[in-house]
Amino acid sequence: MCIKQRALRRLAGVLLCLNLLPLAMAESVVLDGASQFALHSRHTGRDYRIYLSVPAVPPPAGGYPVLYALDGDASFARLHQANPREASVFERLRQHGPVVPQPGVVVGIGYGRPFSQTMDLRAEDYTPPLSCQACALSSPRHGGADAFARFINEELKPEVARRLPLNPARQSLFGHSYGGLFTVYQLLRQPQSFQHFFAISPSLWFGDRALLATPVPALPVASPRLLVLWVGQDEQPASYDLAVERQRQQRLQQNRMVSNTAELHARLYGQPGLVSDYRVVPGHDHGQMHGYAIDRALAIAFSPAWQPGH
Repeated sequence: MCIKQRALRRLAGVLLCLNLLPLAMAESVVLDGASQFALHSRHTGRDYRIYLSVPAVPPPAGGYPVLYALDGDASFARLHQANPREASVFERLRQHGPVVPQPGVVVGIGYGRPFSQTMDLRAEDYTPPLSCQACALSSPRHGGADAFARFINEELKPEVARRLPLNPARQSLFGHSYGGLFTVYQLLRQPQSFQHFFAISPSLWFGDRALLATPVPALPVASPRLLVLWVGQDEQPASYDLAVERQRQQRLQQNRMVSNTAELHARLYGQPGLVSDYRVVPGHDHGQMHGYAIDRALAIAFSPAWQPGH
């Protein structure tokens, strides 16, 4: 591929990540070293756009670790750029530190359209089946998390495993906002489905904070799960100026992002079979936490330093 073509693809990747590409272009862009395919789900009745970032080096013993990222239309380009895929990159990492991430696969789960056009779709797929007036007011379409989980576990995972050598004991789920809510729901409902759960700024306010009262299941002590639970300090400021951006300030007060996340951490802390990484990140609001987490997730998900049982 010529230099001009590579530059155009890099530019397209940046625009895709920022949701600045028109729908038709977003559906056709393929980043260098990445691929995509369509997959229909019989469980949700929906078509998904699946994005793959695959290393250019052989898999480690047992297969590649893999990270499944929700909101793939918005998150995949940046995750793909952060994924150390080339042998030369791993060699440079070895020179700068003792712990080098293993080559891993990123699977972006998207809808093949700009993020701004996926609000109703993700609200339905990512939210638990709760019946409450506030749920309907927040998202008229909601409550499809169980069907979406079946799509991931029964349809998507087997398809990706058919295409690539994956390590079934090194699987991660990454979600932000409603995606973080779904990630917590999966940990509480099906902790066996992943080993790492990245719940970034989870929307725990949904359904009158019902997940905060959900019983914690028995977790496999011999193969502990890792919960990465990060939230931005600016998602719930200590003080508010209601004369400025009144509607936004009231929403921040109502959602209680930091308080809810802290309460979840307190409930789960010390739970047998669970290792947690809880952070309140200064100077970051809800939107900024997405990029913060993307830039750091793969170093954890693909690190050989933390594995189930260690």
